[in-house]
Amino acid sequence: MRNPTTLMSCATGVLLTVFIGTIAAGSSRLTLDECEAFSLVAAFCIVPAFTGCVMELYVMAEERERGAYITLVEAGVSVGEIAVAKWLAATLATLITQAVACLLLGFVASEVAVMLALALVGIQPLLLAGLACGLTAREQMSSSLLAVPLTAAAVAPILAFMSQAVRAVTWFWPLGSGAELLRAAGGMQPVVPVPLLVGIVVLWIVIAAVLVGSSGRRFARELAVERDRLG
Repeated sequence: MRNPTTLMSCATGVLLTVFIGTIAAGSSRLTLDECEAFSLVAAFCIVPAFTGCVMELYVMAEERERGAYITLVEAGVSVGEIAVAKWLAATLATLITQAVACLLLGFVASEVAVMLALALVGIQPLLLAGLACGLTAREQMSSSLLAVPLTAAAVAPILAFMSQAVRAVTWFWPLGSGAELLRAAGGMQPVVPVPLLVGIVVLWIVIAAVLVGSSGRRFARELAVERDRLG
């Protein structure tokens, strides 16, 4: 969290969420319940993209360029331990930033607690995908390219409030089902039954975890090659 990039990304996530949520509160197109759900979904989708994924993608690429991971491996730290530590840090930072954004938007503690409970699981498809990309990126330039699809996948469910056509496409995206679960928790009708939404979230988590495993093995091989070259 001492990394300036991480601190800036956390602040950006909060500011964007509060800005968009404030605009939605004054919209005549949304009912009061829809405005509240929109703000919660904004926090659910924007913050992991600008906080967790930045920690896993940009910061990991920066640390790799500096040779930090070779130093860690030589000190006896495994690639699995590096990956788990980054994932835990990204999850914790995302949840804290989401809580701050929701409180600034005026939600009470009980509402924030429900949102965070859903987010703890619901954001994992994106964070695990971000971790897989972080293990893949060799430098910050390549991390910028990988960030584009992650950001698009993250923010797309927010647009579902503006168009049923968009909602029909995004509800099964990595964060789309979680966004629909937030709607359901607020008393709104989800696009499909809740058990199906839960199943899709679990499916995305499994897919993303498989990607992390594959990326981690490649990461370990590349670090071994770099160690041999430097040694």
